[in-house]
Amino acid sequence: MPSISYDHRAITVDGERILLLSGAIHYPRSTPGMWGSLMERSQEAGLNAIETYVFWNLHERQRRVYDFSDRLDLRRFLQTAQQLGLYVILRIGPYICAETNYGGLPAWLRDVPGIQMRTDNEPFLREMENWVRLLCDYVRPYFASNGGPIILAQIENEYGNIAWRYGEAGERYLRRIVEMAQSLQVGVPWVMCKGGAPGVIETINAFYAHPLLDDYFAQYPDKPALWTEHWPGWYDLWGYPHNRRTPENVAYAAARFFAAGGTGMNYYMWHGGTNFDREGSFLQTTSYDYDAPLDEYGLPTTKMYHLARLHRILQEYASVLVHSERAKPEPLQANASAYTYEHAGRSLVFLCNDGEQEIQVSYEGRRYHLPPQSVTLIGDGQMLMNTAQVEPRDVVVRRMEPCEPNLSSFQWWAEPPPDEARDALHPPVLSDKPVEQLPFTHDETDYCWYLTKLMILPHQAGAGTLELQGVADVVHLMVDGKFVATTEPPLPENRNLDDPESFTQRFELTLSAGEHTLAILCCALGLIKGDWMLGERNMVDERKGFWGRLVWRGEPLEVPWRIYAGLSGEHCRLYAEGGALVDWKSSIETARGKPLCWWKTAFERPKTNAPLVLDLQGMSKGIAWLNGRCIGRYWLAVGTGKPEGWLLQAVYPEGEGLPTQRYYHLPAEWLREHNVLVLFEEVGGDPTQVRLCYRG
Repeated sequence: MPSISYDHRAITVDGERILLLSGAIHYPRSTPGMWGSLMERSQEAGLNAIETYVFWNLHERQRRVYDFSDRLDLRRFLQTAQQLGLYVILRIGPYICAETNYGGLPAWLRDVPGIQMRTDNEPFLREMENWVRLLCDYVRPYFASNGGPIILAQIENEYGNIAWRYGEAGERYLRRIVEMAQSLQVGVPWVMCKGGAPGVIETINAFYAHPLLDDYFAQYPDKPALWTEHWPGWYDLWGYPHNRRTPENVAYAAARFFAAGGTGMNYYMWHGGTNFDREGSFLQTTSYDYDAPLDEYGLPTTKMYHLARLHRILQEYASVLVHSERAKPEPLQANASAYTYEHAGRSLVFLCNDGEQEIQVSYEGRRYHLPPQSVTLIGDGQMLMNTAQVEPRDVVVRRMEPCEPNLSSFQWWAEPPPDEARDALHPPVLSDKPVEQLPFTHDETDYCWYLTKLMILPHQAGAGTLELQGVADVVHLMVDGKFVATTEPPLPENRNLDDPESFTQRFELTLSAGEHTLAILCCALGLIKGDWMLGERNMVDERKGFWGRLVWRGEPLEVPWRIYAGLSGEHCRLYAEGGALVDWKSSIETARGKPLCWWKTAFERPKTNAPLVLDLQGMSKGIAWLNGRCIGRYWLAVGTGKPEGWLLQAVYPEGEGLPTQRYYHLPAEWLREHNVLVLFEEVGGDPTQVRLCYRG
């Protein structure tokens, strides 16, 4: 069996150094039928490894009930990689961030008495160790030490983001989990990214890794430089424009890393895929496209073809790179340097322009034009490519094209608001004050109702502001059965539980004197992925629903509440077999624009083999199902939010003023000859505008 180790320059397999070119493909964000083509295209693009996180939150949704089926069939995913001769980097975590719900931790952890996440806390360490040991036993045949493809394993993730908060307790936690990992004897090196501990290789996360390498090698002179996350784009948030990064800039960052002495790089993401079901973390769009080299549907992009040119060069000169010592920069002029690697009579030179202006340089008797932020690669004296120059043949333009057949006429069923008649089937929680929803919903639904009676006195009547102080995430308000207000996007990605304004929402209403029924439907948008999203509070403090004060025109209202978890349509599985139990209505005009409405349509399987997409133009916000399987949340929120400034070092916004996400992936494996599509629309939409498309 191969022996995996490392020295100061590279990962070694049976003592031979290798150059790692890896791409992240998350198995739950695609379907098993896609895995083969995703990996084949990755290999064709010059990658020799695949990286994936392991999603504890999906494998153990209920405590001690494990699921490794379908999209969660990790062994099948590993087998696919092995059959193609690809290495695997397995990032076990089990905290993974990854823009997945609760950062990869199961929501039920919140209910474990005395728990604190990701610190020296016995309840957390006990649950974490139980999962990690079970998982490692499950995949043990696939570690390289047993003849499998896994050559690196990661424990924890990005602890450097929170280490300062936990101090000595955090250091004890890291030591304990490293000791636990080493006791598993998996036979491959352990890594940690962006924060490490003795006994593991600390790796890098960044848009640009080369500026970090001097400090890295000074701190770790006996370890190779591994870039676990090279971000070729960025994720999207509801209510914000798309984040894009140019192929030229990604190629520059990659080439620049290898010039500066790196020998292992993983694109995060290489294929982003889809946050199916309710699996995205707070505010994440259902698409996890990430502007990756393989798009959400697994199709090649300009970025993939451009990077493939670079990868082919790096692979051809891999032995030169890994068998040379780290090159020292040879200054050419301001912001420009040459890095030379030589071995066995061959050479690879990187001419790097890190400046913002194009320049002309002389190198070994030749003149070279260096565009801004670019690398020119010269192999054995011949210019091979410049990262800023995309070949015309590599340019790919894709569109969404209308697809036959058409959807059948929609039918509808109105979601009833909770009332006493429903109490016998799904009894409410009765409370003198609001209580956040997760103790009732257990994150098995986005939805929770809060009902009360308001007595508006004459001096309180008229127009005013209704404040919900302590509420998350999206709120729909109904007064006397009438939909009167909803939360407007964009929402901030990071909020502060210790700042009341972060979780306060205000709505302008008019209330007459007398008694009114107030119904608040709270809609979660995924759980947080880290402490910083709550103002550095521990993740256990995550909250959804309504837990604070109700204030009308500046006066707090103390009223009793009835709290209902979930929707009637969810309880009866209206999106699946329960759809046969209700009387669907056909009068579309009656329900067009109606809030809290279920819509159903059907279509025959299209003839095309191209990826199938649902165009939800005309709808507002809700959840969609195909043949009983949840496609994901949808929200046609317009991209008006502003990206964080630090992102602009590498990415740029696109699609400002357009819906953040309009198109939704319908996986081929979920299709039948006769298909049923169900939408739950929260705010009100026009389903006659919904269309099937294919990705052309």
